[in-house]
Amino acid sequence: MVARRSRFLVAGTVLAAALVLATPGAGARRRVADTAVGVGAREFHLAAYRASAPAGVVRFNLTNYGQDAHDLVVRDRSGRTLGRTGRVRSGARATLALRLRPGTYRLVCDLSNHEALGMRTTIRVTR
Repeated sequence: MVARRSRFLVAGTVLAAALVLATPGAGARRRVADTAVGVGAREFHLAAYRASAPAGVVRFNLTNYGQDAHDLVVRDRSGRTLGRTGRVRSGARATLALRLRPGTYRLVCDLSNHEALGMRTTIRVTR
């Protein structure tokens, strides 16, 4: 009888622990998934494949479809550079992950005069 009671006690404790661990927010903050934003670059156009993303970590996946090297620079509303990829050669890819707050951000290629030739777009980060 004591052994039977012990088994039920152990099983109940394990079940309770499993429920606590499975409950969102129990003991730890919920991790928000990164948001991926594809960005295509070619002479002389830059396109973000999403117009907006939720606040948090935004992962910009740049693919260079052009013949020239390009880069991706993310700037805030004041023009301050928040992050950049390195130079990405033709056919190559690069990823830039940034933690962004709500607001509007400018994406540009700042190699040579590429931005002035049209390699710029914006993305809105929402709550």
